[in-house]
Amino acid sequence: MRKRTEFDIEISVGHVCAFLDVKRESPIYQEVLEELTEMLPTAYEKIKPVALLAFGDLEGYKIEADGRLVKEALYGILSIGREIGEWSTRFFAEGDYLKGMLADAIADDYLFQMDVALQKHVVEMCREKGRGIAGRAEAPQDIPMSIQKKAYDATEARKEGIEIRESYMYDPVKTICQVYLLDDNIKKYHPEHDCGKCNNLACKQRKLSTVWMVVETGGRKRSIQARKSDSLLKTLQENDIFLPAVCAGKGNCGKCRVRFLEGALEPSKENEKYFTEEELDQGWRLACKAYPDQECRILLEDGEEGFLVLADERTEETKGQNLKGEYGIAVDIGTTTIAMQLVELSGGTVADVYTTINRQRSYGADVISRIEAANSGKGEKLQRIILSDLKKGILTLTKNGSVKVSRMVISANTTMVHLLMGYSCEALGISPFTAVNLETIHISGGELFETEWKEIQEIEVTLCPGISTYVGGDIIAGLFSLEFGKREKVSILIDLGTNGEMAIGNRERILVASTAAGPAFEGGNIICGTGSIPGAVCGLTIEGEKVYLETIGGVKPVGICGTGVVETVYELLKEEVLDETGRMAQPWFKEGFLLSQEGEIRFYQKDVREIQLAKSAVCAGVETLLLKYGVSYEEIEHIYIAGGFGCQMDIHKAVGIGLFPAECEEKIEAVGNTSLRGAVRYLLNPQGKEETERLVKIAEEVRLSDCREFQELYMEHMCFGDDSTLN
Repeated sequence: MRKRTEFDIEISVGHVCAFLDVKRESPIYQEVLEELTEMLPTAYEKIKPVALLAFGDLEGYKIEADGRLVKEALYGILSIGREIGEWSTRFFAEGDYLKGMLADAIADDYLFQMDVALQKHVVEMCREKGRGIAGRAEAPQDIPMSIQKKAYDATEARKEGIEIRESYMYDPVKTICQVYLLDDNIKKYHPEHDCGKCNNLACKQRKLSTVWMVVETGGRKRSIQARKSDSLLKTLQENDIFLPAVCAGKGNCGKCRVRFLEGALEPSKENEKYFTEEELDQGWRLACKAYPDQECRILLEDGEEGFLVLADERTEETKGQNLKGEYGIAVDIGTTTIAMQLVELSGGTVADVYTTINRQRSYGADVISRIEAANSGKGEKLQRIILSDLKKGILTLTKNGSVKVSRMVISANTTMVHLLMGYSCEALGISPFTAVNLETIHISGGELFETEWKEIQEIEVTLCPGISTYVGGDIIAGLFSLEFGKREKVSILIDLGTNGEMAIGNRERILVASTAAGPAFEGGNIICGTGSIPGAVCGLTIEGEKVYLETIGGVKPVGICGTGVVETVYELLKEEVLDETGRMAQPWFKEGFLLSQEGEIRFYQKDVREIQLAKSAVCAGVETLLLKYGVSYEEIEHIYIAGGFGCQMDIHKAVGIGLFPAECEEKIEAVGNTSLRGAVRYLLNPQGKEETERLVKIAEEVRLSDCREFQELYMEHMCFGDDSTLN
């Protein structure tokens, strides 16, 4: 049995008014609103929520789902206690019928929202048990009321002060029963109530301004209910369906593409910008600018960046020989990508690798967007997303627990750590930018993931320490992997991910900084940009009117990733399509430069500005650290470029656009994912904790936003490289 008493629920004024049939144009709307506003603080005090979940059989009941007899159920009892009901009753007894009805509607709204909030926990319990959810049975419509006694016994509700009458009704009155029907299909989870199939026409939930839609992807279908006032993107997010939304739903990145197969909406001006007339006729729309007002059927592109997920499914058993011995898992949680490695602890061999897109991208491409989302009430959702991604990676690497894993080391930037641990992000986004915790974190898998899966429960999890809000554990892991703590000569580390973080120093002193480079180096904020997926343009050469493309996997182009962006700028400068100020010549200034007819992939003036700003921020940041450290480029031994972008980058072309100084080209070395390498080294090094914490102690942050030198250098580096490097 599982019990839950904490719910982050906000009473909906719209729902309460809808339950009472009070519309905005009603002459009593303002009076109702004033009464409701006054009552809400007391209502929250009187609501005492509790949800009880327990598995049980359906012996004595004959109920079918998908044409099959169901023999097992997950029972749920949800209650908000006696006080709220007694409050409503007292108002009616005193003759204050408006307050009585409002108190009753408040209680109903809270219960309905509890039901929705509980569904994710229902699904998790069923996954842990290896069971799917074929649907839900409602009493008395689908199953006799006596089922409520069976649920009462299974959940041991009596221990919570809940009583049941001979009529099988519960006391307190504001208590409901849920019966989730289980089957063997672990890829099917339908815990939601379907109003469209329910014959209870008097139900208050029907009065809400909602529509039903069917979402399809990868051959799977799922029915979900949407509020007409919410964008399709928000509705999908609330139902754990995550689309790329680099701009955090503002309608200016064009990534959240969906296709309406039925019930298409009139296209907005934002849609006309990103889709051709033919695509609009086919039903393509941006999810962030679509507000469904009727029943509809929607198709999601399957596998775009591995991003579309209808459910957090437990992976199927992986075929192959089971690994013996003791293993650890190293993890790098990037703002864009999650990378994990299974490491054999006795020999240090990497046995398997798992990578996936960080599905938090549905709430924006950068850490600022994630912080804003967390501070607007999405923190728990963002935490659940990352835990789900990590859990799936663990189960994939361990082949559903058949490989013994004892330890896991996680490297991540400070924001990702806060979202993972469920910390408040309020102080991260406002000066003086204070983190809740920058220390080394030790926690068990059971505590972190709140799971009953034994293969995860027993893992000892460590999170690398950070330096500041914007220079986190990923940079410490990178410095650790490159042994900065043992170096005599001064070197530089530049991590070109979604955020531009950098460090300069040796074993005695290290200066670090973070600059708002933006996500351009990972294909973000680029109109035809994409992550490093099959089909991403990763390299190209332009010779006159001919463009020769190189794509990841050698397949047809689908977009431009970070390395492709750098090479495109270099080639356009070489061909004099761009001048050194970053301005495109006509006709490309307005219509963009066509890179591929297939997929209509173009590089636009806006894209040039994105990489121009990112380049300038990185150059100015590095040179500011050089000034503060008191050394010149000639005194630097190595310049290490970290991140997946750096690993694939053409150094000469990067120098050619002015990203790095020409005199240092021979000193530049792409070193890949140093954050992940550092996590691996920590797994294998008994002094990992001691050495990483020493790096934190000798590191000092330079806040570039406060540096006059940075501002001056930023403007100096806005132009691209000189002609001598373009060959």
